[in-house]
Amino acid sequence: GQFFVMMSPQEVLQGGTQRSIAPRTHPYSPKSEAPRTTRDEKRRAQHNEVERRRRDKINNWIVQLSKIIPDCSMENTKSG
Repeated sequence: GQFFVMMSPQEVLQGGTQRSIAPRTHPYSPKSEAPRTTRDEKRRAQHNEVERRRRDKINNWIVQLSKIIPDCSMENTKSG
């Protein structure tokens, strides 16, 4: 991570002052990790489904456009 110096330039150059580190307000608890992973998996699955539907819609529009545009066949769309 990043570190920030919260002192005046004189204090930094002198270096003789003691600094204290603030204690954590909430102690680390590994128990809170279990529900988060299932929630993340649920969000990921939902996102994947939304993306799949979006790609399907785009592909369907491409197929419809290829039928409307003259001289456009599916063989041409597959090759670019």
